[in-house]
Parts: sequence; structure tokens; C-alpha cells
Amino acid sequence: MSETQKDSSSIPISIYIQWPLIKLGKSVKNMVNGYKRIFQVEPEDLRAIYLKKSRAADLRGDTAKSVKFMELIVSKYPKDAEMFYQLGIAYEKSAQYDSASKAYKKVISIQPTFSKAHYRIGILCMRDRDYESALQSMNEAIQLEPESAEINFRLGQICDRLKDFDKAIVFFTKAVTLNPKFIQAYKNMALTYDSMDNHKKALECLKRVLELEETV
Repeated sequence: MSETQKDSSSIPISIYIQWPLIKLGKSVKNMVNGYKRIFQVEPEDLRAIYLKKSRAADLRGDTAKSVKFMELIVSKYPKDAEMFYQLGIAYEKSAQYDSASKAYKKVISIQPTFSKAHYRIGILCMRDRDYESALQSMNEAIQLEPESAEINFRLGQICDRLKDFDKAIVFFTKAVTLNPKFIQAYKNMALTYDSMDNHKKALECLKRVLELEETV
């Protein structure tokens, strides 16, 4: 009998039986450890995963699914102002304006200095033609971001709707000072000057619009 045969015959048969079980045991252990890694995702990573899924759904035009992912995020992170703000944006895109407003108000309850939430509430109020409420929200926003051309522009629009033309001109002027290429602000200022029967100033604004449009 060869040495190899002797060595093989000397190995207990229990080893041959146990070896497949040992390999199987390692596979199961690896699988369990894999699941553990999945379910032990760090909170920041989990939020990033859901946010990525929400944005992907939004890009596909599936606003309903985007909202669902954002709702899931805020249920897990109820004190995250930024996530509630993103939820508000998702609601707006899906035309759920009342829900959007509630989301933005939640943002402000968490972080009162969140200027973008005040701004979005103002925009929603403008959409509903509730210009008094819009003015209140935009005033909150401008106090937090006084050098924002966009917020000054919106305040100009609101004041114009409220027929406070002098204030509207002040805000439109500030908007174009901050952003000299703000075409829409010049257009709105022209309309406001026209409402004030100041046709010369209205014409100057429209000339500026034509100049800017030629450079676009």
C-alpha cells in the first residue's frame, strides 16, 4: 500500500462528513455578516440613500414616488430642517400645495432662520393671491437675506399687487442694483411705473430690457 493511500485511510471518516458542513457554515456566516452590514448602515448613509432615490424619481418625473421617499426620510429624521424643506419642494412639484406649506412651516418651527422656507411660503401665498400673507413671509425672508435680488424682486411684485407702487419701485430698484441683468425685474418695474403714469421711466426700463435681451 502506498504512503498516500495509508495517509488517506488514516483520516477519520467524520472529517469527510464534516467538511461540507464546515464550508456551508462559513457561507451562512458570511451571508449573516452581509445582512448585518446592510442593517447597520450609518444614519447619514441611510438618509443619503433615500435622498438619492427621491431625486432619481423626481428626474424620471415620478413625483409621487419622490414624495414617498422624502416622507420616509422625515419620519426617520423629524428634526432635520433641510429634509423637511426638500419634502416641501417635492410636494410643490406634485401640486400638493397645502402639504408643501405645512412642510415649510415645520422647517421654520425647527429652524426659524431658514430663509428659503419663508420665501417658499411667500411664493405659495402669491400663488393663492393672498398678498398680505405673502408680504409677511417675504419680509421675514428679506430680513434674513437682505442682499437677495430674488427676494427684493418678489417683494416688488407683492407691493405692486397691493398697489403700494412707491415701495414696489424701491424693491425693484434694489433687485436690479444687486443683479444688473435681472430682465424680469426691469419688466415689472416698467409696468409699475406705467401704473403710476410715469411713462418716461417705464420707457427707460423697457429700453434696458431690450439692451439686455440683445446680449442674451
